[in-house]
Amino acid sequence: MKKKLVNLCKTQYIMFDFDGTIVDSMPFLENNAVYLLTNSYGFSTEEAQKSYRETTGLPFIQQMEIIAPKKDNGKIVTEFEKMKLERIFEQQLFADSCVVLRELKRRGYKLGISSGTIESIITNYLKKHGLNMVDDILGWRPGFEKGTDHFKFVKSKYNYSSSEIIFIGDSLHDLKRAKMNDIYFIGRKGMFHKEDFEQILPEIIVISSLTEILDLFPNLDDD
Repeated sequence: MKKKLVNLCKTQYIMFDFDGTIVDSMPFLENNAVYLLTNSYGFSTEEAQKSYRETTGLPFIQQMEIIAPKKDNGKIVTEFEKMKLERIFEQQLFADSCVVLRELKRRGYKLGISSGTIESIITNYLKKHGLNMVDDILGWRPGFEKGTDHFKFVKSKYNYSSSEIIFIGDSLHDLKRAKMNDIYFIGRKGMFHKEDFEQILPEIIVISSLTEILDLFPNLDDD
């Protein structure tokens, strides 16, 4: 771990994915997607689950362009977003999310949420669950999505370089987008295992709990 800490020593800004990283919502979202794919398009449960997992990290509308590219997916996307909105606020934070974010803020880091979820949903969720320490909430809207758009926003707002930003997420697409933008990525195990992340970035740090990152990021005021 000490060897890898060298790569993180310039960090000023820690960006977190939302679903599956700070909120334990991926089982809920996957169940919704599997239900819709099996009932609307005749996928088997196994096919639906595999297709959904392989495209996680993208907005659902983009997931469907990959999963069923020759179909008119407007109805299924609308239904998925409706099902998500109806119960997303019931989904619980991971047990250590508040503690870790508060501690990182105390240590002097800027914090952001980057997600394929609509920004207003994230904002309302964070208010409801008391996560008022986040500096930036970057959700999805047409022309502004997780990856390059969100990274450019943070760089411009704070005059940061890529080496000063860390992105933490639970999907392979999160990793790929970070890698494309020269942003160091830390993977959180959930839908994917350590080996899955390592196939894309062999030297990657992979965590099981957010608490583990507290060993990686000391107080910014420390020499």
